[in-house]
Amino acid sequence: MEWRQLQKNQEEIHTQIRNYERLSEQKTLIEGQIEHARQDITYNTTVLNKIRLKLDKLEGFSFMNMVRTWTGQQDELRAEKIDKAAVLELKINEAKKINQDLRNDLEQVTKKLTQINLPQLQEELSQLKVKKKVYLQLHNPVEAQKLEHLVDEEILTKQLMKEINEAHDAGEVALSALGQAAASLHSAGSYSTWDTFFGGGLLATHLKHDSLDKSESYLHNAQIALQRFQNELLDVQNMYTQSLHVETDGFVKFADYFFDDIFSAWSVHSKISTAREQVSRVQDDVHNTLRRLQEKQIKAKEYIEELKQEQTVILEC
Repeated sequence: MEWRQLQKNQEEIHTQIRNYERLSEQKTLIEGQIEHARQDITYNTTVLNKIRLKLDKLEGFSFMNMVRTWTGQQDELRAEKIDKAAVLELKINEAKKINQDLRNDLEQVTKKLTQINLPQLQEELSQLKVKKKVYLQLHNPVEAQKLEHLVDEEILTKQLMKEINEAHDAGEVALSALGQAAASLHSAGSYSTWDTFFGGGLLATHLKHDSLDKSESYLHNAQIALQRFQNELLDVQNMYTQSLHVETDGFVKFADYFFDDIFSAWSVHSKISTAREQVSRVQDDVHNTLRRLQEKQIKAKEYIEELKQEQTVILEC
């Protein structure tokens, strides 16, 4: 068997083994994210229930409540608690949606893992390495170690390029979802302006609330897309070669975005404007990260060409 064929076989086995490792890492990561979502649901539900109890007390009769009513404080307290309760409900609903999406992702990852026979792949790789060692001893014993190093570097770099491509694709999906969310928020903001400043009446209010419901759905799609993009970036971060490094510490931690300003006071025009500004900032961050990924991809391609040229020189000697 010729060297190039041996190398090709090794690359295919390495790719499958790396895929198993990546899926295992994602499984652990997603399990942690599911637990985090569950904790968010539990915590926010507890706080929401406490607010509901306080609202019930505000509705009951007491002399202090009478005093608050005379001074106008009771309405302010009720409005403040209702606003906080509404935000918590939105966050709980979002966490539940995220939790379900992540569970679907986990199911898919687990299914893919069961389809990979890791012990068999490791055995095949071990046998292949023996064949390569025999080949090198017969054909090029002097440069054998250097050639083997070059081959390993090429395989790792190709795998790195694959991870970068997958991260880039996930980023494009996130960018598209953010665009839909931004457009929907713009629509909601227009209805809010109409309702607030021009007395749009029941029709404008209905259209605004309908638009806000759609915005909430689009924002959820953007949130889970950003979470998946972040997970793919972590895969890139875990890949490196001896001469090519991908520093992702400077990448934006997209999973940290929960759009706190967005999930609050939907009926307030200024809050919708704040939400639009925040989505715009995230879009810029995603654009910048995609640009950096493309730069890394170009460097990886150039490095592979260098590795191939060095191998060719050795094999032709």
